[in-house]
Amino acid sequence: MNRSPHWRAALLAAVAWLLPATSSATGSTPAPLTQTACSFEGMLEELRGALKTGSPAYRKYVKARLKLAARTLPADQLLAALAQERDADTLEALGGALAGKAGFDNNASLLQPLLARAMSDADPALRAAAVRGLQGSGSVEVMAKNGNVVTYEQLIRDSSPEVRQAVVDNLVHESAKVYFGHDRTVSETAVATALAAQDPAVAAKLLSEVSMEQVGHETVERLRGSLRSDDPALRSAAATALGGVPGAESGGSRDALVKLYRDEKDPAVRKAALRGIVQLGMGGSLSTLESLRGVAPGLDPEIDAWKAALERNLQEWRLVLREKERIRK
Repeated sequence: MNRSPHWRAALLAAVAWLLPATSSATGSTPAPLTQTACSFEGMLEELRGALKTGSPAYRKYVKARLKLAARTLPADQLLAALAQERDADTLEALGGALAGKAGFDNNASLLQPLLARAMSDADPALRAAAVRGLQGSGSVEVMAKNGNVVTYEQLIRDSSPEVRQAVVDNLVHESAKVYFGHDRTVSETAVATALAAQDPAVAAKLLSEVSMEQVGHETVERLRGSLRSDDPALRSAAATALGGVPGAESGGSRDALVKLYRDEKDPAVRKAALRGIVQLGMGGSLSTLESLRGVAPGLDPEIDAWKAALERNLQEWRLVLREKERIRK
């Protein structure tokens, strides 16, 4: 098991606590124990050791401790360490600590150096680490407060797959775990980022995994336009995304998905269109589903499974989806 310098210090302190009993036998007076604070350098040393050889739980602990300590550390100290760091894992942890301090101090400008490294560091591993350091920090808002000099739409075009994946992970996490799907700006940023991507698989992941429940009309129109993409993965993801748009956009989106189902040749895209139609209309989509029977006979069992799931009168989309998947197993 790895033992940090602080663990060893604690052990020595415990041993020293026992010394008075021994010293009293000889008549000597033990020196009083004093409490010392862990230095920033000591925390960094422990962090590096934990990231290299520590258990997942220990790595999580040292990163959380650094993030908490960063709130009261001088900003210059953190920024200097960030500027000098060349290890990707340590840079990510320092970025997360700096992001935490920026939020605690309500000072988004502290993150400008991290954004700059995400955009322009020569090492793609360090660019990706800088992006990951932003995760969970309200990064879309942070970028806006820094004048959108660096944006996810720019970062998604990075030549490194690791950087592009970090962008996707940040936006998916921010939508689901920070705002619980309720932030329009994050969702619309995800759509804009997906459509700026040159990698259809990356775009598809963003569109299919980020909540669309708050997006505006212009963004919905962009999603509908993506149904005409040359890439079937992107058409499929756009169809999935349209299933989650606000109620005011459901009529036009349903019509677009019905047209897609009728005109499409790719079975996976047609399945995504059916899913979107059902999510938009729930029980009200039964007649639409019936009207699509026979358009693609091979997918009629898919329509039947959706109808059977809807006939259970389940009130939540996730339950309907789960029931449909159970039926189709």
